[in-house]
Amino acid sequence: MPAVLAVGSLGNTLQVILGGLATGGLYAVLLLGVIVVFQVSKNVNFAYGELGVIGAFVGYVLYSTLHWPTPLALALGVAAAVVLAAVTDLTLIRRIPDRQGFDLVVTLGALLLLTAGTDVVFGSADRQYLNLFSDKARIVGGVYINAGDLLSLGLGLVALVGGHLIVNETGLGVSLRASAEDPAIARSMGIDVLSLRTAVWAASGLLAAVASMVIASRLVLDARYMTPVIINVFIAGMLGGLDRYWPPMLAAFGVGLYNSLAGYIFGSDASTPALFILVLAVLIIAPKRFLEERHEARA
Repeated sequence: MPAVLAVGSLGNTLQVILGGLATGGLYAVLLLGVIVVFQVSKNVNFAYGELGVIGAFVGYVLYSTLHWPTPLALALGVAAAVVLAAVTDLTLIRRIPDRQGFDLVVTLGALLLLTAGTDVVFGSADRQYLNLFSDKARIVGGVYINAGDLLSLGLGLVALVGGHLIVNETGLGVSLRASAEDPAIARSMGIDVLSLRTAVWAASGLLAAVASMVIASRLVLDARYMTPVIINVFIAGMLGGLDRYWPPMLAAFGVGLYNSLAGYIFGSDASTPALFILVLAVLIIAPKRFLEERHEARA
C-alpha cells in the first residue's frame, strides 16, 4: 500500500494534528521574539536560537549538576538568556553601521561563536532534559493527549494573543509602534528608543529560553538542537512577513502542523523536503510580494 494511504485511524490522525499544533505553538513563541526585534530595531538575529540553548544549558547545570531547586534553576537559565540577548544589542547591534546586511553578518558570527562556546563549556554529548509534563498523558476518545503537548500549545496561544494585546492595548505597545514606524518622531515624543530596543532584545531572550527549555524536554539537549527549529521559525516568518503580526504568527502554527502531517503521511524523513517544497511553491506563486515587503521593511 502506498505510504500516502497508510495514515492509520482517525484517532492517530487527531493525535498527529495535536502534536503539530503543539510544535507550532512553540514556533509561535519563538517567532514573537523575532517579529518584535525586527519591527523595532529592523534587525534579524541569527543567533536567536543559541541564546535559548545557553539558557537551557544553564538551567540544566544548576538543577542536574549543582542540585539547585528546579524552579530556581530554570528561572536563572531564563535570566541568563535575557542578559545575553540584551548584551548582544548593547555590544554588537548598536555598533553596526546603518547599512543593509551588516546585522545578518554580525549575528551569524555570534551564532557560530556561541555554538562553539557552548560545545567547549558544556560539552557536545546529548543530555536528557527535565520532563516538562511529557510523562503525563491521558487517552480521550481514542486520542493520546500528552500534557507536554498541551503545555506547548498553551504557550503558543498565550504568545499569540498576549503579544497582540501588549502591542495594541498598552502604553508600551504605543511606544513600540512609534519606535518601529519612525524612531526620530518617537524620540521627539520623549521615548528612549535605544533603551526600548534593548528591552525588546531582552524580551526576545526570555521567549527563546522558555521555548528552548520546552523543546529540549521534547527532544534532547545539545549545542545544536535548536538549529532546525529556528530554520522552521524563520520560514514561518518569511511566509507571513516579519513586518506584520497575525500572518506570520498563524504561519508558525501552520508550519508545525504541515510538518507533522507530512511526516505522518509520507514518513519522518519527508518533513523537511515537504516544507521546502512548500516554500518554493509560495515563492514561485507570489515572489513579487515577498521581495516588495522585504525592501519596504529594510528601507
